[in-house]
Amino acid sequence: MFSTKAAAIAASAMVALTLGLILQNRYLVVSSAPLTLFLVLARLMGSPPHLDIEVERTSIRESIYEDETQIFTVRVRNNNAPLDFVEILDTLPENLRLETGSNHQFTSLQATQTFEFAYEASPKLLGSYTIGPVKIRSADIFGLWVEERTYETFTNLRVFPQIQYVSRIDVRPRRTRHWPGEIVSRKPGHGLEFYSLREYVSGDPLKRINWRASARFDDLLSNQFMSELGGDTIIALDARYVSESANSANSLAAYSIRAAATVAYRLLRDRNRVGMIVIGDRLDKVSPAFGRRQFNRILTVLSETRAGNTWVIGNLAGYLSLFFSRMTQIIVITPLLDEESFRAIADISAKGYEVLVISPSLIAIEASNAPDTRIHRIAGDIVRLERRAKIDLLRKHAVVVDWRVNEPLSEALQEATFLWTKVKKR
Repeated sequence: MFSTKAAAIAASAMVALTLGLILQNRYLVVSSAPLTLFLVLARLMGSPPHLDIEVERTSIRESIYEDETQIFTVRVRNNNAPLDFVEILDTLPENLRLETGSNHQFTSLQATQTFEFAYEASPKLLGSYTIGPVKIRSADIFGLWVEERTYETFTNLRVFPQIQYVSRIDVRPRRTRHWPGEIVSRKPGHGLEFYSLREYVSGDPLKRINWRASARFDDLLSNQFMSELGGDTIIALDARYVSESANSANSLAAYSIRAAATVAYRLLRDRNRVGMIVIGDRLDKVSPAFGRRQFNRILTVLSETRAGNTWVIGNLAGYLSLFFSRMTQIIVITPLLDEESFRAIADISAKGYEVLVISPSLIAIEASNAPDTRIHRIAGDIVRLERRAKIDLLRKHAVVVDWRVNEPLSEALQEATFLWTKVKKR
């Protein structure tokens, strides 16, 4: 079809000719001749492009983490006559930003020639993205005839929450299960911590013989160690509107999702059975299980988490009591921004569960970004004191970690270990 340039030239020639005839001005009539001649010669010397192109897009992986980048490679093959000018645009979603290279290319293609380009993009937010379609525009050498075509070539990319390194989470359910894990139980078995002495039995490893005790009692004695077993944990994530689940990489919801992914990863690495409940626009749940596949299921649910108030957090205690044993460890991740979340945690504790609460807080970041005035300093102090008072009350029912998100999560979890041990000794 005609390009805007060709249409403008043709329109100019027709206007000049029409006005020249109406006004009987030979100069206007003559001025239309070069424009008409240019169009005729351009049509004789060139030819309108005809797109017969194959498009393929490849990527290294189908899923990445928030702090990673993805490389996309686009291959374009011309199966027809040579094309003088080709414009290629690979459509990117709004929340993917270019890091290196470009998704917008210009080139020329000979017959059977293949053109390939690559670019690197990174996500602004976690979630699922669709890359595509590919739009191709071709024009003749004079830019007078243009053909455009959209190729429905799509690539799906899933962005998982960023995982922080945590060496260990020393929070323990009330009762361990029969499978191996990292929780030291008060049962004899395979482990590292000493349990008791017993008489030597044929077949015991020599390294387990306690030679000092054997010499004292004039009999061979072997060391017994505490077994290391796994347990059940349910992670409950508060993703309601009140938790600021807006499309922002620095919202409280985003930090909550990262904390949930980090805790799930560490617990699964320690051979615990882990499940998840997400309270957002709907109630998403992942049944407890082990291993890498379970972690991928959890990451998939977290990447699809959206804000909502469809499910009331006050129903969480009743839901847990219906489906999970009181011996299950409950980890609630919530910013604690409303009274409903406080009451829900108290209800879970009243049902007989041992509860650990990880509460991300943006107070330190917001205070650093606020103007350094006396009013803002007083307001910040009031907010901190109010939050601290509420958390102190909540610690009567659960172990609460006040996680300042500008600090590593591992430090907050070390605080959880200390508070957990303190509560167990009461």
